[in-house]
Amino acid sequence: MAETTDIQVDGWQTQKRPPMLIRKFEFADYSQTRDFLDRLAEVSEEMGYHPSLQFDRTQVSVNVSPLEETLGDLEVRFAKQATELAEQTQQAG
Repeated sequence: MAETTDIQVDGWQTQKRPPMLIRKFEFADYSQTRDFLDRLAEVSEEMGYHPSLQFDRTQVSVNVSPLEETLGDLEVRFAKQATELAEQTQQAG
């Protein structure tokens, strides 16, 4: 696996210290935000990975930190899945 500093996921900011992938998603209304959060929770349970989330009515900030010392495949897969879910939620609204 690449070093944490080498990991790039489209649309995500890569923070070096502490290692983390960061992204803010915006939605049209609270209903879309809630739908995204519910679907993200399902993916989180399936993958066994639980990110740090902050949200308000139309925004969700997702921080993906490594389970080990550096970001790895699990964190990258989760970030990509979150992006896909956000795009699906935004298009459905």
